[in-house]
Parts: sequence; C-alpha cells; structure tokens
Amino acid sequence: MRNSLALRLIGGASIWLAVALALSGFGLSEVFDRQVTATYQRQLMQQVDRLAAGLAWTPGGTLSLVAPPSDPAYRRPYSGRYWQVSGESGIVMRSDSLWDQSLALPDPPGPLGEVGRHVVPGPAGQSLLLAERSVALVGRDVPVRLAVAVDRAELATANAEFNRLLSASLLILGLGLMLAVAVQIMFGLWPLKRLQRSLAMLRNRRQQRLSGSWPVEVRPLVDEINELLDRDEALLERTRRQAADLAHGLKTPLAVLANEAGSGNDALHGEVGRQVDVMRKQIERHLARARTAGLTAQNAEAVDAPGTIRELARTLARIHGEKPLDFEIEGSGRFAGDRQDFAEMLGNLMDNACRWAKSRIAVSLLELGGRLRITIDDDGPGMTGEQRERALERYGRLDESAPGSGLGLAIVTDIASMYGGSLLLDRAASGGLRVVLELPAPPG
Repeated sequence: MRNSLALRLIGGASIWLAVALALSGFGLSEVFDRQVTATYQRQLMQQVDRLAAGLAWTPGGTLSLVAPPSDPAYRRPYSGRYWQVSGESGIVMRSDSLWDQSLALPDPPGPLGEVGRHVVPGPAGQSLLLAERSVALVGRDVPVRLAVAVDRAELATANAEFNRLLSASLLILGLGLMLAVAVQIMFGLWPLKRLQRSLAMLRNRRQQRLSGSWPVEVRPLVDEINELLDRDEALLERTRRQAADLAHGLKTPLAVLANEAGSGNDALHGEVGRQVDVMRKQIERHLARARTAGLTAQNAEAVDAPGTIRELARTLARIHGEKPLDFEIEGSGRFAGDRQDFAEMLGNLMDNACRWAKSRIAVSLLELGGRLRITIDDDGPGMTGEQRERALERYGRLDESAPGSGLGLAIVTDIASMYGGSLLLDRAASGGLRVVLELPAPPG
C-alpha cells in the first residue's frame, strides 16, 4: 500500500467510512431505542388513563372495573402485558395475565396525579417497563394506585430487528460508497496514467513533447518535464556544435600529417599515414554519433530498410568482387531513425558477413509491434560462444591480420542502443554467424 497512491487513498477512505458508518449506526440505534421506549411509555400511560376511566366506586365502597382493558394479552397468563389496581389495603384487582403474581411497585407512591416510570422485575423472570399513577376517583377521596406494565423483551425484539435492518443497510451503503470512492479515485488518477503513456511514447520516440490538455494539478509537472526536455535538447545541440568545432579544428593538422606521411616512402611514413586515416574515420564516427544523440521522433525518418540493404549489397558486391557472393534479401520493414545511421549499422554488419562468408549471405526483415528485426546469416566459419562475446567488445578483433579498428560491432551496438535497439550474435543454421539487429519501427 505504501507504494500505491490509489491504495493509499482507498485505504484512507475505507477507514474513514468504516468509522463514520459505525458511529452513525451506533447513534441511530440509540435514537431508535429511546424512541421505542418513549412510544411504549406513552402507550402505557394511555392504558393507565383507560384503566382509570373504567374504575368506579360502588355504593358499598368497593372498586368496580366497569370497562376492563380489551387487549387479549391481559387475559393470557404471563403474556408480558399486565395491569394492577392498589388501594389503601393493598392490591384490589389485577389482570388475569399476572395469575398469582403481582407487580412490585416502588414505595412510597408518588404524589397524587404524578406519573411514575420504572423498570421492575415481573413474572417468570421478566423485566418490565412500568408506568403508574395515583388518582382520586369520583365519590371518595381515597387515592387509588394504578399500574400498567409491559415486558421489555418486546422493546429488545424491536431494537434487534431494527439493528439487523440498520446493519444490512449500512453495509450496503458502505460497499456502494467504497465503489464510488474507487471509481472517483481511478477517475481522478487517470491523468497520471495518461502521463505514463505519454512518457512511454516519448521514450519510444513517438512524440517529442508532452502535449494536450492537462488538469491544473498535473499541468505544472508536465511543464517542468517539457522544460527539462528543452534544456536537454539545447545541451545536446551545444555538444554537437562542440564536437563539430573539435573535428574542424583537427582536420587541418591531420591533413598536414597526411601530406607529410605521403611525402616519404619508408615504413614510418606509411604507418603514420595509416594511423591518420584511422583518426579521420574515428572523428567522422563521433560526429555521426553526436548527430544521432539529438535525434527525436519529430525529425526521425521512416527509412525503407529493404531498399537501403539492396543498395549496400550492390556496393559490397563490388568491393568484395574477388568472391562470388550471393545476397538473399527477404521481408519488408521500416526503420524509425536517421538513414545514414541505418546504413552505417547495416554496412558494418554486412561487410563483416562478406569478409567471412564463402558464397551466401541471407538477410531477412520482420516488422512487428513497433519493432524491426533484421537477421543476417552467412555461410562462413562462424564463431564460438567466447568469440561472440569478445567480438562485441570495443576493439575486440579476432583476426589481427585483417584490416579494421575493431570498432565495427561495438559501433553498431552503440548506435542501436541510442535508438533503444539491440544486437545479438548467434549460430546460423548453415554453421556460420547469425546477427540479429532489433531497432524501432515508425508508428502506424
């Protein structure tokens, strides 16, 4: 979770929602419990009033219940609904539901007319919610104490049912809110996903700048990245100019050395001439590398790979005219980059193949998934695994008697890596050397 911004936001929202919903559920449960208790207490007081209305003194001075409560629960033993009437001498009458029990009223009774609400024990281990009042009936001033009670299990059942419904509702609400939060976070972080894709396209040379409309929160980051790209481009341009100035400054001294070397016929002059030629080629190579380093998607070409390879094949066939070389070129594809760089890479690889091949060089091309794969097979002696590793090293020459600086394959690797490509040496089916060059292809 520490490494994911989305998981952090979802985790924080989950904790907050869980706490908020738990507190809300607790509060609602308490409010409902109080409302249910208040409702039952009002109902009990209504029963007390009805009981008082149905009582009357007889001429003989006894109490008579003219209109008993109509609820059948008052006639069923231990039903949880009870009433009781007490006078000066004790209990005068009670509901059939009390059977042989009585309501435990607190002593002393409250003032006349005042309502008392209590929780008292009841029959069969019940806990009762009781409402009682002392009244004076018409005909005598003797107070009569009326009490009506209900089993609190009814309240508990109502509360439990409400809590079950409340828990289910809050759970569904919580899941719905979490889904909404997840969707909102994914939608809010979508510009970062888009920024990631844009940076990938920038890395793959499919675009030069981060363009388009961005949210105000992401826009400063996009501007900083574009400014960094501008500074890097300016730095590359300055580096290319410095390399060109250095090469220009060395051309004249090298020309003088070449002229001096050509004026003599001894071995020293010949060696100086050869080294001057090597130095000139190295300078040209580094100038080409400096030019490649600044290549972007905007100025990259869509190089026709088969056409360039055929031109190189014709040139190399004339250079290596002492061999009856047969070039087989199959497939198609395009290279996203500089045509001169492509020609230099393929020229090095095909020239090596011409040097060691007996008679046949096969070049196959395949463009797939934004990549161009070029495979070059020759029917020469090939290389061992150790030789293939050494051949890719800078100045790694397997045959010191052969002409060259030992930079060919290393230079190809350098140029390919600048484009995000790769070079692989393997064994060909004919026993010779197989070279696999993978480079970027233009989009679309």
